Amino acid sequence: MGVSASFPIQDLPQQWRSAPRRWGHPLHSLCSYFAMFPPQLAHFFVDWLTQPGEAVYDPFSGRGTVPLEAVLQGRRGYGSDANPLAVTLSRAKTKVPSKRTLLKRLAEIEASFSRNTVSINDEPENIAMLYSDHTLKQLVWLKDQLDRTNDTDCFWIATILGMLHGNHNKTGPSGFSISMPNTFAMAPRYVAKYIREHGLVRPEVNVFDMLKARLERLDLPTAKRAGGKSWTHDATEAPPPWLIRQRPKLVFTSPPYLQVIKYGQYNWVRLWFLGETSTEVDKRLMASASLSRYLEFMRSVSANLKHVVAEDGYVCFVIGDVRRGEEDLNLAQAVWDEVLHDQNWHLHGIIADEIPQDRKVSRIWKHNSGRATKVDRLLLLSPTPRDLPDVVPPSWTQQLSFLTTRS
Repeated sequence: MGVSASFPIQDLPQQWRSAPRRWGHPLHSLCSYFAMFPPQLAHFFVDWLTQPGEAVYDPFSGRGTVPLEAVLQGRRGYGSDANPLAVTLSRAKTKVPSKRTLLKRLAEIEASFSRNTVSINDEPENIAMLYSDHTLKQLVWLKDQLDRTNDTDCFWIATILGMLHGNHNKTGPSGFSISMPNTFAMAPRYVAKYIREHGLVRPEVNVFDMLKARLERLDLPTAKRAGGKSWTHDATEAPPPWLIRQRPKLVFTSPPYLQVIKYGQYNWVRLWFLGETSTEVDKRLMASASLSRYLEFMRSVSANLKHVVAEDGYVCFVIGDVRRGEEDLNLAQAVWDEVLHDQNWHLHGIIADEIPQDRKVSRIWKHNSGRATKVDRLLLLSPTPRDLPDVVPPSWTQQLSFLTTRS
């Protein structure tokens, strides 16, 4: 039975916070990503504010959480980003090949691999220090053979990106590298120093075998599931005409926070595999300590979304508080007061979502962890005034799975 639309909007976080922590399709964990919000959050809003067959869009798609949840719930999932890493991960989750197709493609690449014909002499020292010679040769071969414009290859690339580095445990390495955090990579000099001081040994692993084992845990469809699209796009630039024609019913997104993360810098290993550099990627992304510059950035983004979202649709921005000196800045409130109010959006509310401290990736930064947000705030808007639909509490007892029919 649904909850009345008069349900207190500030109580909404209990809807997704009541879900099991590990809830979600295995594909959500294909590759970790900084500042990723939980799939429970995206699931709730897709389920609440859209109907099957409608479109959902995330202009800062990150690891593809929103498009994947949309696809899993029978919606069309669209995701764009200026970061090539994010686009690759999102594409892998909106155009999911069958397990059979993936294994066939990997077998082709493995059969053509010969360690004697692959040279790693020109690979950067920062990369060579992470992998054994044989493992690096396998990675270089895969890097050369895979084409991210191909759906099957893109999925394999995304899978590899999620395993390029990881912690070691009692059962062995979870990734291909020396023991490292999975979510991000520390600066190369720091990693080199850590390797020397702790005597880390590059593990001798078989990349092909580890990829096959990883595939077994992903709950893939029996036929290709193409339920959406991902593309490279700067959200401050005009949206593509085809997207405007689609008029997504829901835009759900988390824009970059104010000077918290440099996505290129912390993903330099993954960007190497994509043939990109962290410096060039960070040049394309919003990262500023200036509040006025951030508000101008959001002004462009929200103005563009006015042309995208359906007239009877909704936009939800997830914006975290930011530490400024000794105080926390309520950035979501500033965006509403200085930007969105003047653009005549209808505000349903600004919802505070407290982040449990033990779930913050930044906790491992120790004395630097204070610069990360403690509260996410959800700015829930619509282009024109309208009532919110009734809240129907989701059932968290069942995991979503892909439809087996070809779309």
